[in-house]
Formats: sequence, C-alpha cells, structure tokens
Amino acid sequence: MKGLGTSPPGPGGPYTGRANTRPGDLRSPSANSVRLLFVDSVNRDTTLYPTGSSYVLYLTRPIRNIERVDLVSARVPNTMYNLTTGSNVFAFNASNVSLNQGFYSAYTLAQAVTSNALITLDYLQQEGHFIFSSSGVFTLKIQSSEFATMVGLTNGKTYTAGLATPLDPAYSGKYIVKSTTLVDFSLNEYIYLDIDELRTPFNVDTGALQGTTGTISGSNANRSFAPIIMDVGSACIKNFHENKDYRVSVDYPEPINSLQRLTVRWVDKNGDLLDFRGWNTNAFILRLHLTPDPEPILPPPQPLEEIQIKRIVEAMKVQPPPPPEPKRRFHWWIIILVILGAFVAFKTFKGPGGQLGQVGPGLQAPGPGGLRVVPRAS
Repeated sequence: MKGLGTSPPGPGGPYTGRANTRPGDLRSPSANSVRLLFVDSVNRDTTLYPTGSSYVLYLTRPIRNIERVDLVSARVPNTMYNLTTGSNVFAFNASNVSLNQGFYSAYTLAQAVTSNALITLDYLQQEGHFIFSSSGVFTLKIQSSEFATMVGLTNGKTYTAGLATPLDPAYSGKYIVKSTTLVDFSLNEYIYLDIDELRTPFNVDTGALQGTTGTISGSNANRSFAPIIMDVGSACIKNFHENKDYRVSVDYPEPINSLQRLTVRWVDKNGDLLDFRGWNTNAFILRLHLTPDPEPILPPPQPLEEIQIKRIVEAMKVQPPPPPEPKRRFHWWIIILVILGAFVAFKTFKGPGGQLGQVGPGLQAPGPGGLRVVPRAS
C-alpha cells in the first residue's frame, strides 16, 4: 500500500512519510521529548465497550505537542474465520449442504464435507487441488464466495461430474469434479489499527475505479494509523514488534496540540470491525515524539535618545562622596585627672581649723567679719 509510512528495519531507520525525510535520519530526540504510551483493552469500560474491537481509553495526563508517533509493539488475537457464513455453501444434486463457521485448512475442510455422507472431498497436496468424488453422476453448485475460493471453483456455477481420467488413477471408475484453480485458505493478510486521534494523511489505500465517476472502490483503510500483518494461525496471538516485523512511524505536519484520549478500532481491509469472538484482549505500545516548547523571544530594546545617553555619561563621571570620618573617642581619663588635680589643690591651700591659709600679700583669711586687709610693716 503506497504511502503507509512503513519500512523494514535497517540502518536507515523508518520511512516517516515526509517527503523531506533524509535517509538515515532516525531523528532521535532527547529523552525529555519522548513518551511511551501503554494501551490495553482490559482497561476499557466493558459496559460502554463490550468488545475489544472498539473502545475508548483516557490518558492519565494529557500529552502535548506531538509531532511523531511510532508503533513499538502490539498483541492482537487472530480470530478471523475464512468461512464466516456456513449456511448452504454448496448444493449436491439440488440438496443444500451447510458447514460450521470456522478457520479451515485444506484437510479440515475435506473432513467436514465428507462427514456429510453425501459426497467425498479429497485434497491433492501435490497439486493444490480438491476432488469431489462419488460412485454415480452428480451435479455440484457452489453457492458461497468464501467456499468457492477455498475449493478452487467458481461461485454460482453448476458443475456436472464426469468419469475420472487416467490422470487420476486413484479415482478410476468414479465420477469427479476437480478444482480449476489453486485452493486458497488465506483470509486477510493485514488488519488495521485505527485510532481517531492519530489518523494521518500520509497513509494511502488503493482500489479500482468504478465506471467513469473516478470513485475508487475498496479504499477503506485510508488514513488508518497502522497496518499489522496476520502471519499466525487461527486462535493464535500475533505479537507485532518494530524490530521483528517492520517499523510504523507517522509524522504530523501540524503537531497534535493535546492528546487526552484514544478512540481505538480494529478493522479489516473493508473497514469493518473485527469479530474477536469473545477473545477481547489486545494491547499495544506507542512512542510519542514531542516538539519542545519554543524559548520566549524578548522584544528588542528601544533606541536611546541623545539626551538619555548624555545623562548616562554624566552619571558615570560623578565622583563618589568621600568616606565619612571616623568618630573621635571621648577620653574620660582627662576629666578624672582634672578632678583629681582640683582635689589636690584644695587640700594644699586649706589652712588649720579647716580655713584657707594666706592667699597673698596683704590678704588674710576671712574671719568672722569677712576678708580684711592687713597693713604691710614698714
């Protein structure tokens, strides 16, 4: 399918779907920009979504700015039948024959047809053909397109048995109808994991043109997230892994702003939901590549006017003020010395009786009548 965004693993890495993707560009971002998302159908609300082919799950926290999503691995059961409508698959001599629905192999189909006791069906392994045989002439009409594909006959056509030729000596004397094409028991080699929130314009389906309208038929897998090859038998689990099978990587031209839930559907090539027939457990892991938030860009500074530049220059020329002078300490010992000197002088000039002595020529210490002058002797 063209443009599915898948490629086998190799040194060149996955094809991402973008036209400008360079070979060998694995685009491995830093650990901070990668998230792993685990999805398991077991976690669905079984009341709202009873089957595992269609359900909605919510993320525990939103993931933002998603630019690319890889499918890392997936586990899905193969429960598809190659015979889904078993009623009246063919008519033997106008008697309708029905079979149970199921995934038939060549040998199990031969056993189921023969058990009806109307006709014998054998598989010729060396030729890849079936032979319907009976002892008498019979007619065989194929009435199911699925049955027609498996037995190598044409749907809707009535076959009349003829005697076996020498090319089939084991059926000598019997009437047979032999496959005209190789038998085909393959059903649907691919199924599709369709997630509404992760649909991509890079996945493109193909189909036939219908008439002259230009409408393309069969393009039901368009925009589905991932195709998964079902290369396992019926009732087996398909374990898909990017390193074992192939890589699925989807780029988004416009990053997904916020992913908060996943609306999951498993569909076939016709876009119809798969019938898991009660086996409703499936799971897958996605690797999400995030675009880092852009760093904020500050606006450019406004241009300075000439007067503002002049003020800045003048402010740079101003001398800083001198540092303050240290405070002078007051010396208390000087006061103590002055007091002591005054006290000593007082004691020195104090006379007997507690009175001051002569203090100068012609003066006498004051008596009861006050200070008096003493005449100087001639």
